[in-house]
Amino acid sequence: MEPFKELMTQLTPLQIGVAVVAFIFLLIGLRLVFKKPPAHLTAFSGEAGSVLVSRKALQELIRSACLLDEWVEAARPTVRLRDNKVTARVELRLSKPEDLKAICERVQDHITALLHKSLSFEQIGSIEIVVKSFGKESAEVDAFPPKSLISPESQLPKIEGPEKQEKPSEENSSK
Repeated sequence: MEPFKELMTQLTPLQIGVAVVAFIFLLIGLRLVFKKPPAHLTAFSGEAGSVLVSRKALQELIRSACLLDEWVEAARPTVRLRDNKVTARVELRLSKPEDLKAICERVQDHITALLHKSLSFEQIGSIEIVVKSFGKESAEVDAFPPKSLISPESQLPKIEGPEKQEKPSEENSSK
């Protein structure tokens, strides 16, 4: 305790004031960093009161809205409240990498309709779609090289008509 008293006598009132203000800002900053987001989001308010929706329930609803699209195999939504607007970031696994723009737009439309029409959320922010992977079907399609990469020599001969077909040899027909 003695070293603390000596330190306090050596500091000027201005230095003590700056230290107190810095300590207060440090506490405010730590509170902002470690502040837990609200568990419930206000869907809408009326004369009788407010309607709250839990963040987890909202994420489950968004996931089910994403799975309405036949190309979506899995969805992992994250819901946040930014500038008093509900925003969502949805990570998707798609069955095929075809027509990515149309798929993402349909998923965004499903989510917007769910938030606005079904749940009556008044303030809807951005809906960010992140495609994380493609399903097993796309891996099978990618296993075959495109036709442009196959050399003409490796392509099968074309069958033009019955008069030009070669008869199978006896060795091939016995197999």
